[in-house]
Amino acid sequence: MKVLILTTSYPRNSADPSGIFIKRLAGSLIRKGVKVTVLAPGDSQAKSHEWEEGIEIVRFFYAPRRLMKIAYGEGGIPENLRRSPWLFSLLPLFLISLISYTIILARNCDVIHANWLQLGFLALPAKVIHRKPLVVTIRGSDFKKGLTWLGYLVFNYVEAITTVNQQWYHQLRGLWGTKVFYTPDGVEIGDKVIDPRTRFNISRDKIVVLYVGALRWIKGADFLFQIAKSTGKINPSIQFLIIGPGNPKEFGLDKLPNVICAGSLPPQEVLAIFPGCDIFIFPTRHEGRGIVFLEAMASGLPCVASNLPVIAEVLTSEAGILIEVGRIKEFVEAIDKLAKDSSRRKTMGEKARLRINELALDWDTCAYHFWQIFNKLTSQ
Repeated sequence: MKVLILTTSYPRNSADPSGIFIKRLAGSLIRKGVKVTVLAPGDSQAKSHEWEEGIEIVRFFYAPRRLMKIAYGEGGIPENLRRSPWLFSLLPLFLISLISYTIILARNCDVIHANWLQLGFLALPAKVIHRKPLVVTIRGSDFKKGLTWLGYLVFNYVEAITTVNQQWYHQLRGLWGTKVFYTPDGVEIGDKVIDPRTRFNISRDKIVVLYVGALRWIKGADFLFQIAKSTGKINPSIQFLIIGPGNPKEFGLDKLPNVICAGSLPPQEVLAIFPGCDIFIFPTRHEGRGIVFLEAMASGLPCVASNLPVIAEVLTSEAGILIEVGRIKEFVEAIDKLAKDSSRRKTMGEKARLRINELALDWDTCAYHFWQIFNKLTSQ
């Protein structure tokens, strides 16, 4: 069986976190005996065609290398277009190239797997021309506004719809029945440990509160600033460590003495830093799944997170603390209490790790779910 995976980003090197979950899924499918070709946007830092760990990677070019800036970077395509409006002039070429490459590559594949609703729409011509089954995975940013006309159009024509959380699964299952599947992402666990206190020169007596993710409004970066500022006033023993892309100055985080902004780090280094921290904070406004908080749980960290349905279905009261979105005072109080109670932190962390194991949130299980779907469609 050969699968063509469509994605808007894919790691350009070992230190690049862009689309890392697509790479992990593809690698697990390879281990199941599935042949995988990944189609991703081109970039000045990446080859147009290469093989890595058995995965064929094809990157479509839509402009001279130095101008290909639509897909990669903080916030992906929407943020790049917002920051650099001149990129809109390249968007038609981007779309035409993506559709053309998909049509060419789909001819020799058994299944097309489009990640995100928009790519599902752009894959429809290839599906029709080659009569290949099309699977669309809804991941988050493509479903912020719920079910739109584009969703109705795409979902009516695809053979399978998969979601990364149960909320969307039940919502779509009621409309499209048995062609909707729940395929939660896996969780990666690091094989090394990096002491954040040594790595970032943090005092040994500090409680390290970790945030991993982009510094964006939708991710609650403004909430993060308010939480860190208020926490610093009542508990000076707490040190916030922020890892991820974005401009700390935009939210005032660079001015807080109890905040260290490390910027983007290689995925494996981030995984190694998790276990050495004390608390994970996740004050996001919207998530499709939130892989980073799952990785924090798998690393044994108690989590203080926004009470969103997609988070609450995983994070139990034994493994962490759920706070209503934007309730700064409650976030601060929860972090302060955990910082002062090492026994509770340890117990919650152990429960968090057990919760991830209980739900079987690993990439091999995720790949098995997809293998079952692909196998069913190709046998039909």
